[in-house]
Amino acid sequence: MDCDHLKTHMPRYFFNLTNDIRTVVDADGVELEDEEAVRLEALEMVADLREESHITGTDWSGWRVIVRDENGCECFEVKF
Repeated sequence: MDCDHLKTHMPRYFFNLTNDIRTVVDADGVELEDEEAVRLEALEMVADLREESHITGTDWSGWRVIVRDENGCECFEVKF
């Protein structure tokens, strides 16, 4: 797979959630301009889901966000 991030268009990133038993796939992704924006998006996603867990009762312990680029290459992950 081509994992070169030096492209002329804004790349799309996918933020998949998993706890190794269940996976929630981000089919749409988000176009973001650089790695800093991608990391901020992932951290905000985790913070938002944690905050909502007080309302929804969802237990996110053991979950993580795996960020992949538009070529399917794993960029990094953020644990809850």
